[in-house]
Amino acid sequence: MKKLFSVSILIMLGVLAYCQVIKGTVYDSETEIPLLYTGVYITGTLAGTSTDEDGKFELDISKFKSNPLTIRAVGYQTLILDSVSENTRYKIYLTRELFEIEEVRVETKNLVRRRKANLKLFKREFLGTSGNHKLCEIINEEDISFNYDSDKDTVKAFARKPIKILNGALGYVITYHLDMFEYDKDRNIVSFSGDIVFDEDLAVGQSNDGSYSAKREDAYLGSCMHFIRSLWSNSLKKNRFTISRYTYDVLSSGVSLSSMPNANVSHDDIVVQDNLQNKYLSNAKELSIHYGSMYSKMCFLKLNVLIGKNGFYDPSGIRWYGHMASQRIGDMLPYDYILGK
Repeated sequence: MKKLFSVSILIMLGVLAYCQVIKGTVYDSETEIPLLYTGVYITGTLAGTSTDEDGKFELDISKFKSNPLTIRAVGYQTLILDSVSENTRYKIYLTRELFEIEEVRVETKNLVRRRKANLKLFKREFLGTSGNHKLCEIINEEDISFNYDSDKDTVKAFARKPIKILNGALGYVITYHLDMFEYDKDRNIVSFSGDIVFDEDLAVGQSNDGSYSAKREDAYLGSCMHFIRSLWSNSLKKNRFTISRYTYDVLSSGVSLSSMPNANVSHDDIVVQDNLQNKYLSNAKELSIHYGSMYSKMCFLKLNVLIGKNGFYDPSGIRWYGHMASQRIGDMLPYDYILGK
């Protein structure tokens, strides 16, 4: 599994355009040679670019100033900048990856069968089962490998190269940089993490555009993105969300049972704003979320969780259950998405 490390950054002041374009150069930290074709992007959006033959990049961040910037190159540790400024020219050094995933050659009939079963499970848990998954195709399945030492109890997947997915349901070509994937068979629990970058399918704008629009709207309504945007804009009621707290009764055996949700929680009870750009969810307890007949539950892993106007949130601060947890890669929309467009 790849790990994220901080690397040295030298910042040089410069004058940039009003359109809020950040500029910089990416180097190998040992040789100081510029790195070509390094990915520089805002994860979960259509905003991304690659370094040129001189290791230089430019990227418009005007729509995503509160979203982290990711820099990735094959064979190097990934760098994530939590905040960037259009008044800064970046000189970025990436460190080589020290540990490589050992390749497992799948040649025996037993391993061939196990790989087939693991790949089927991976696609189900990674892409989802909402129906959109049926029109999703992983273009480079051969770049996905599995740990066969533990796959009787836990399936672990790795990918040396970004996973390329054609989402024929929502009309996106997805690049997913997989950091980790684990599925616990006994507890039926899946966890995976990584960075996702979207491109419009070439068919968008042609005959399938109407179908894409309807399916995107269906994926959006009641989703995590819809909920976070509603919290940001204080429009939970308008967007038909109801949130409630759970209370707990602790039995003598130490087992806690959740009771029925109590009175509804308002936006002001859980959203903290420290300036015009930053808002945080602040709540130490679980929340029950209802959207029509859809039910979800939110558990806080941090005291304060950053959220963005476009639906962005810090994924390390929240654990989802229910409907919102069931939405997987096949249901994801870019933060650029606008309802009805």
